[in-house]
Amino acid sequence: MRFLVSSLIVLVSAAAAFAAKKVVSPNTSAGNEQVDIIATLSMSEAEVAQKLGADPGKGIVLLKVRVVPKTDKPVDVSPDDFILLAHDDGERSRPFEPAELAGSGALVVSNTNGGKVRKTGTSFGLGGMMGGAGGSPGNPKVVALSSKMDEKQKGNATLLGVLKSKQLPETQATEPVEGYLYFPLDGKHKLKNMAVLYRGPAGKLDLEFEH
Repeated sequence: MRFLVSSLIVLVSAAAAFAAKKVVSPNTSAGNEQVDIIATLSMSEAEVAQKLGADPGKGIVLLKVRVVPKTDKPVDVSPDDFILLAHDDGERSRPFEPAELAGSGALVVSNTNGGKVRKTGTSFGLGGMMGGAGGSPGNPKVVALSSKMDEKQKGNATLLGVLKSKQLPETQATEPVEGYLYFPLDGKHKLKNMAVLYRGPAGKLDLEFEH
């Protein structure tokens, strides 16, 4: 009897501990009268490389986006409709074009407010500069940028082909369309602090993983 009671206590304690540790899903969604958007975020370099079949390098996270039109009128879809936001430090970025990651030449981004100059490439780190601003939607933090190409970078034709073939297309959609977006993300962030902002022709949507 004592053994049975002890076993039950252990099981109850384990269940309570498991319940207290909330698991945040890498999937999130939001919608309005015109469109539904489903997003899946991959943050580890190994997972990004596995899903793409090629490694874009450090400092890149992968967002799979599915856009589902809900009316008969075509919806304009573009990678530029999406922003990745980290609530914990306000880092905000727009996606890279494949050529910026793997094409000949690399985009050199400089912070005209006195920040460091950083290069894109197959292995790099970036602060929250690509979107031109940081901060949460209600607490913006302006960052001034300038950029130029570094023609010394030779590029990676294989990676470029993979990124182009799997990128969310720019199109007019009446049927569901999906693809990947490639975002810079500097430092360590938890999934629960991440969000995707849709700012496109179909309106404004905030896709929160947990906040």
